[in-house]
Amino acid sequence: MLAGCSAPYEVPTDHLGRPLVRVQPKVTTIDADNFDVEEAGSSYVVRRGDTLFSIAWRFEQDPDLLKRRNQLRSDLIQPGQSLTLKGDIPPEPEPEVQPAPKRLTPPVIKAEPEVVQKPKPKQRPKPAVKQKPEPKPQVKATPVTQLTRWQWPVSGPVLEAYSDKTRFSRSLQLGGQIGTPVKAAASGRVVYAGDGLVGFGNLVIISHEGKLLSAYGHNQSLSVKVGDVVKVGQVISKMGSSGTDRVKLHFEIRKQGKPINPVSLLPKRKS
Repeated sequence: MLAGCSAPYEVPTDHLGRPLVRVQPKVTTIDADNFDVEEAGSSYVVRRGDTLFSIAWRFEQDPDLLKRRNQLRSDLIQPGQSLTLKGDIPPEPEPEVQPAPKRLTPPVIKAEPEVVQKPKPKQRPKPAVKQKPEPKPQVKATPVTQLTRWQWPVSGPVLEAYSDKTRFSRSLQLGGQIGTPVKAAASGRVVYAGDGLVGFGNLVIISHEGKLLSAYGHNQSLSVKVGDVVKVGQVISKMGSSGTDRVKLHFEIRKQGKPINPVSLLPKRKS
C-alpha cells in the first residue's frame, strides 16, 4: 500500500450555502450582408480552397487591382499567404522600350561601264486568240459574330429581380427543380469552384473577357474545377439549395469587382 495515497482530500467549502450563479454564454453572430473588410489597410490570410478571384469576390474588389496591390506576377496564391486588401496600388509598370537597331552603312561598290548592245530587229507579234473568261467563283460572306454572347443559365422563373438593397440582392434569384443543369452564361475560364464563400453555398465563378465575372450559387453539385475553360451553354453544375432555404440559383455578374444588373447582358426572354 502506497503512503502517498493515504492523505485525506479536503472538499472546498468557500461557496457552500450560496446561490448558484448561472453565466450566460456570449454568442457572436456574423451578418453575411456585412461580411466585408472593416478597416483600410487590413489584410487577409489565404485559406485552403481560396483563389485570387474568390477573395476579390468576397471583398468586392477588382481582381486585377488586388493583384497589382500585392505585386503578384500571376493569379496563383498559397494557403498562409497574406494579402493586403486596402491601401495604395503601385502604378502599372511601363513597357520596356527596346533600343533601335544601329544602321549599318553599306559598302560602296564601283559600277563597271555598261556594254551597249545593238537592238535586235522587232518581230511582228502574232494576233492573239481571244479566249472566253472563266466565271469567277462566288465567295460567301463570313457572318460577323459578337466576341461575347450571353444566355440565361437556367430557364426557370425570376424569383427575385436585381436591386441595390443588400449585398445578396444585387443579383438574380432564379427558380427551378433540384438537379436542373446550370449552364455557363458566357464562354470563359473557371476561377473558383467550392463552398468557401459565406452565403453562396456551392459556388462557381467564371472569368470572361471585358473584366467580367459571373457567379452561380446554391448548387447541389459542381461539374467543373478551377482552370477549366468552358463554352457558353456548357453545363457547369446542378441546381440545389446549399447555403439557402429553397431550391434556387443565385446568378450574379460583376464588372471590375462591382455588381451590375445581369439583365443588361442577357437576351430578352419571350413572354
